[in-house]
Amino acid sequence: MTGDGASDSDSADESVTHPWEREEPPWPVHGREVSWETDFFEAGHDVVERPTGERAEYYWLEPGDAAVVVAFTDDEEVVLVEQYRPRLRRSSLGLPGGGVEDGEDPAVAARRELREETGFVDGDLRELDTYVPTPWTRYTRHVFVARDLDRGERDLDDAEFVEWETAPADESIDRLRDREGPANGISLMPLLLAREEELL
Repeated sequence: MTGDGASDSDSADESVTHPWEREEPPWPVHGREVSWETDFFEAGHDVVERPTGERAEYYWLEPGDAAVVVAFTDDEEVVLVEQYRPRLRRSSLGLPGGGVEDGEDPAVAARRELREETGFVDGDLRELDTYVPTPWTRYTRHVFVARDLDRGERDLDDAEFVEWETAPADESIDRLRDREGPANGISLMPLLLAREEELL
């Protein structure tokens, strides 16, 4: 056993891109059913055997992976984007980012989304970390840090209505948290990761 209680077999499976793709998970999976499928995500459930031997249905949502960018200007300000979120019925302040297409390198997606939403083109991009946002959602968010930015033209999709601004790096987290209502978690986590690395 490892120090955090995970077995050696668990550690070996960490090489799998997504943990839910493990062929032999610690709790056996006896079935998988997709209940709803759209262009943006699948929803369904697995039939899982608990340690007691009983079986239960565990529901999940599976959108595609996503990339988000903590982009720094030469003045050490962070690039933020604001857009209206119809599902939440409110505007949201966060970081540039978007979906990773099937088979696409997440870094390519990060560069594309940064340029499309803000017009900035990076000269230096590195991956900071990856994380799974919630136990319900089967997708990975790839967090990148971008520097050496050059200004270019934005290329928004027809359905995107995005404005951008910058904030001093050490104020960026407060800028998100000071908004009315809960902070944008999909952007707050990358900023916290950046602060942990002493980038903010």
